[in-house]
Amino acid sequence: MRIFLSAISVLLFAGGGVLAAEPDGLAARVAALEAALEVQQTNANHVWTLTAAALVLLMQIGFLFLEAGMVRSKNAINVAQKNVTDFFLSVALFYLIGFSVMFGPSIGFVGMPTTVAFFEGLDAWTYTFFVFQAVFVGTAATIVSGAVAERMKFSGYLAMTGVVALVIYPVFGHWAWGNLLITDNAPWLAAAGFIDFAGSTVVHSVGGWTGLAGIIVLGARLGRFDETGKPRTIHGHSMVLTASGALILLVGWIGFNGGSTTAASTDIARIVANTVIAAATGGVVGLVLGRWHDGNYIPARSINGMLAGLVGITAGCAVVDAHGAMAIGALTAVLVLLAEEAILRILKLDDVVGAVAVHGVGGALGTLFAAVFALDAYLVPGGRMAQILVQLEGIAACFAWSFTFAFLVFKAVDMTMGLRVSAEEEIQGLNAAEHGASLGTGALQEVLHKMTRVDRDLTHRLDDTTGDETAEIAQILNPFLDEIQVLVADISRQANAVTETSRSLAGVSHGFVDGAEKVTDGTTSMSDQSTALAGRTTNVVAITEEMRVESGRVASATRAMSDDIRAVADTIGALAGSVREISGSAGEAREVAAKANSLADSAQTTMNSLVEMSSQIEEMVSLIDAVSSQTNLLALNATIEAARAGEAGRGFAIVASEVKALAHQTQTATEEIRSRVETMRSGSDRARLSIDEVREIIEVMNATMGTIADAARSHVDEAGEAARRTADVTGQVNAVLGGVEGIVANVGRIAEFAHDVSDSAERSTEHARLLQSEATASLGGARSVKTAAEDLGGVAARLKTAVEAYKVG
Repeated sequence: MRIFLSAISVLLFAGGGVLAAEPDGLAARVAALEAALEVQQTNANHVWTLTAAALVLLMQIGFLFLEAGMVRSKNAINVAQKNVTDFFLSVALFYLIGFSVMFGPSIGFVGMPTTVAFFEGLDAWTYTFFVFQAVFVGTAATIVSGAVAERMKFSGYLAMTGVVALVIYPVFGHWAWGNLLITDNAPWLAAAGFIDFAGSTVVHSVGGWTGLAGIIVLGARLGRFDETGKPRTIHGHSMVLTASGALILLVGWIGFNGGSTTAASTDIARIVANTVIAAATGGVVGLVLGRWHDGNYIPARSINGMLAGLVGITAGCAVVDAHGAMAIGALTAVLVLLAEEAILRILKLDDVVGAVAVHGVGGALGTLFAAVFALDAYLVPGGRMAQILVQLEGIAACFAWSFTFAFLVFKAVDMTMGLRVSAEEEIQGLNAAEHGASLGTGALQEVLHKMTRVDRDLTHRLDDTTGDETAEIAQILNPFLDEIQVLVADISRQANAVTETSRSLAGVSHGFVDGAEKVTDGTTSMSDQSTALAGRTTNVVAITEEMRVESGRVASATRAMSDDIRAVADTIGALAGSVREISGSAGEAREVAAKANSLADSAQTTMNSLVEMSSQIEEMVSLIDAVSSQTNLLALNATIEAARAGEAGRGFAIVASEVKALAHQTQTATEEIRSRVETMRSGSDRARLSIDEVREIIEVMNATMGTIADAARSHVDEAGEAARRTADVTGQVNAVLGGVEGIVANVGRIAEFAHDVSDSAERSTEHARLLQSEATASLGGARSVKTAAEDLGGVAARLKTAVEAYKVG
């Protein structure tokens, strides 16, 4: 401008006299002056646009620094090489075809691809415009570099850069900016009133969506996510370099946004002010949100917040005021930082520098906010809502075109020439793998990877003689490797010893398990037998108790029978006396006496049998019953005979009556004895035998008494003999009574013994159960020991296998 003013002063000074002398030449002079001013404005436009292009080119350095600092040092040279190469490659291809596709005469949705012929006969302004647009295409291409850093082949990246410069960027650029050079063009987005003054969508979203396709096809870096999908932090090697690059980008953005006027006008002031305000606001928001989210001040948060503000204001920097610029910077920063977290933690995508969030999402948001905060004078005729719809249409078109085409190209490159480096090359670092260069710890990582993953040679040591940082690390690691080598060798020896020990322990535990199983089986059987014995002894106790009760009843019945027999004997004695009195006068009495004698003989035999077999009590009862019947019959006959004898037989009749009454009592007693004997029989076999013996004796006595009755009728002496024999029966019954009482005593002792046996059986059962429980626990322990021994053997085998993978000597 100073040159311009100086030129005007010279003209006025030199022509002052002429103007004063020749008034008619004033119009010509003014016309010349206006022409000179127009030339100066044109020149100023060229100068400003080219200066802005230089500033935008400075952004290439800013991206280089930013990305190189945010990757590990082993990949920094690769990032630098990409940023240099993608610029001249994209500019060259943009010159050949891309420029004409973007700004040539419209043929449908693109400009005419006239290649280099497009530059034939062009004016100076077209060259200036080309330079400015060429640095823009370089910016779009280099955005992809940061997203796909640290794992993409250099050749694949160059191929993708060529596609961006030839197709992706020029085609969408024509839709939005195709009328900037040839005003007669009417591309569909530009004609609809799409606002993207300096390229939030045209440049930044195109680069961001292309990068999104790349990171999807490539996948995450090794170690970026753990086994559960949780992201691990991978720090860049120099945030100082990154911060320097961010500030250089801020300077370059002044040319990026201000230069988009392509004119040296006063509008530049507001555009640059809006750019600086949005950048500063975005940086503050990134700083605050980062402190809140991370708990400390991570530089990347504030840097990406500032870049988000810059990307967001780029679309509307010429159509909003300062307040709108601040709002756009703040909102875009917030949403971009949220998008960055979502892309990492929800989508599980590895974007090294956050390019997709900053440029893709930030560009889309900035384009939308341009309609929201634009001054009314810049809106389409339909108003703000109509402008928002146009903006959304452009945003959607950019994503659909850029992402889809880039994804297909990335897939094609991946299937043909390969897109990702090998795992070994990624570990080694792309500096060495792609460029044969060394920077940082890449070479050291390669050696360590080979040592620990490939050769597993612990005898190898790192080179500590290079004099750089890796040598210092080697000096620290080599002594540690010495210790590791000794430790692994010792582990190998111990693993062998553990293996042998586990084998011995397994053999011993196997025998222990066998023995424990036998003990368990034995205790189980003993417990079952003890339980059965306890049940049986309980039954025995019940039976013996019943026998004791019944034998007591038998003893009582036997005592009563003894008393009755004694009374019968006395009565028979009296009867014998009476028979002797009438024996002389009654022939029938003699017959009864003879029968009584015979009955006495039989009774003697029966008594002897009663002594030998105490169990014949029931037969004795029957005998007594028979005797009582015969006695009753004898008494009846005696009564008859007494009646025949008249007065002489009166005494005999009295005796016969008493005998008859006694016989009736005897029958009653025998019925009671028989009932008690039947009850006793259910309690005990021995008691039943005794009762049977008693019954047999009674039957014998009954038969004998019949004989006595018959004999009494024939002979008086037989009645006396019957009396004597009855006395003998009384003695036998007393003997039987003594035996029964002995049986009762024995049954009582048996009952007490049965109780003792039952108690012992119950205690034995409890002890058997406890022993069984202990045996089962011992068996479980033995099996656990056996399992532990087998597990120990497996662990030792795995440990041995693991350490044998390393060479230690």
